[in-house]
Amino acid sequence: MRHLLYREHKYVSAAFNNLERVIAKADFREEEDLSKVTQNFEELVGMLMGHAAHEDNSFHTLLAQKGSSVHAGAEEDHIFLDKQILKIRECIEKIKAAADGEKVQKGYDLYLTYRKFVADNLIHLHEEETQILPELQRLYTDQELQQIEAKTYQAMTPDQMLHMMQVLFPEMNPSDKEAFLTDIHHLQPKKFEAIWKQIETTLSQKEQEMFSEKFGQTHQKV
Repeated sequence: MRHLLYREHKYVSAAFNNLERVIAKADFREEEDLSKVTQNFEELVGMLMGHAAHEDNSFHTLLAQKGSSVHAGAEEDHIFLDKQILKIRECIEKIKAAADGEKVQKGYDLYLTYRKFVADNLIHLHEEETQILPELQRLYTDQELQQIEAKTYQAMTPDQMLHMMQVLFPEMNPSDKEAFLTDIHHLQPKKFEAIWKQIETTLSQKEQEMFSEKFGQTHQKV
């Protein structure tokens, strides 16, 4: 199996859907519900902006260096993302400004706008994994693709790495987790050693045993 990128899309997809459920069930006549939606949306935006910037600066740069333009549509999507975010923020402001009798309708308008935002972005994720990923795999070796994250892991502290895994791993299967751990173990072995015991808490018992053996770590059976 070739080296995979975009594994974190499983988390991104889950984050989209989790907020869709929050918006769907919100009573926008209640200030607490609107505040929760607003806060969760802004947290999602922060994650998406960082994710898009990483793709533009890493994956798309590599494609351009090889003369490929397959990523052009994805970059246009990233620009469109900004417009969609502004539209959702406008919907939230309209709810705040609406009279009590209009808040439910304005909340429904927000729900429809956000749901379309999710649909568009799920297509975007799909196209990245079915169009951009194969092109990267065609142009670069697995070893070269693994090095994409080298600078990122070099800059991250052990605590930041641990937090990343605590966020991502609940949405991933054992193969995805193994890929992340393998990269970190290979690229930053000292940081891996420093956080292994905490990493174990993010894994199932079976995964702990399997990865302990693979990475030469001690594991205490419960």
